[in-house]
Amino acid sequence: MIKKKFKTPLYGTKFTCIIYEDANEPQSYFKDLDTNTRFADFDGCVFWHKDHLYVAFQRLKKGYPTPGIIAHEAKHLVNNIFINIGHEPDKWHDEPECYLLMWIVNRIHEFINKHE
Repeated sequence: MIKKKFKTPLYGTKFTCIIYEDANEPQSYFKDLDTNTRFADFDGCVFWHKDHLYVAFQRLKKGYPTPGIIAHEAKHLVNNIFINIGHEPDKWHDEPECYLLMWIVNRIHEFINKHE
């Protein structure tokens, strides 16, 4: 299991990206996580643990996580960041949301590519 912490520009929200090949690793690391969900059940997920935000991805085979899985989880991450800072997304002025989404997707891809 590999981890990297990030701090979003402008908003300052911190989150950690986790990549794991064995679902037992994060399950053991987050043994006190208040959930009945198992990491093995998802390609990716976003969750809070002890006031810290996490995005986690399984890397079970080459090419995983896919760009679509990364984008999907990144959108959940954006939503959690906006909830955390009290920002209400605006359908007609979505540039802040789009720029944050782009920044997160780029950081996750860079992190994954560095550890392939």
